[in-house]
Amino acid sequence: MSEKHKLAAAQRGAARTAQMELAVTQAIQAIQADMQANGGIYPNNGGAVSMAELARRADISESSFYKKEPENIALKERAALWLDTLKKKETVGRMRVKKSLAQKAEDWQQKYRALEQRHIRTELELQSLEAESQKLRAENAALVAIAHKHGETKVTPFKGRNP
Repeated sequence: MSEKHKLAAAQRGAARTAQMELAVTQAIQAIQADMQANGGIYPNNGGAVSMAELARRADISESSFYKKEPENIALKERAALWLDTLKKKETVGRMRVKKSLAQKAEDWQQKYRALEQRHIRTELELQSLEAESQKLRAENAALVAIAHKHGETKVTPFKGRNP
């Protein structure tokens, strides 16, 4: 192979490597954006984020991380460091996501029950106040009837108020 061909092959290889690094960087950013949009939980792959998932999101072969070239080794180390950091900070992994979602569901269920009990108490209080209001209206009507029965001469209306 001539020097010209070797140089062209090296340039194509460097371009592929740069493209792969860019794809992995964009995949990392996309995964982080997905997690941020979903309350810290990765919505795909059952919540599991791994090298295989990163490779899938970057649209590269997972074996690219395991090639012996220095660029691939550096990319694998960068991806592994990001994954380790992510696993320490966020809820990642199928079992942890299931537990997290189960806990969130339990929390919402408790909030619903508390709201339901508060609503029941409010409804009972409203019914009690409505019954008391009807009782007071009936008592008022009885007092007005008694006042009219004894005649208007004994009852003096307040000024500015119409009976």
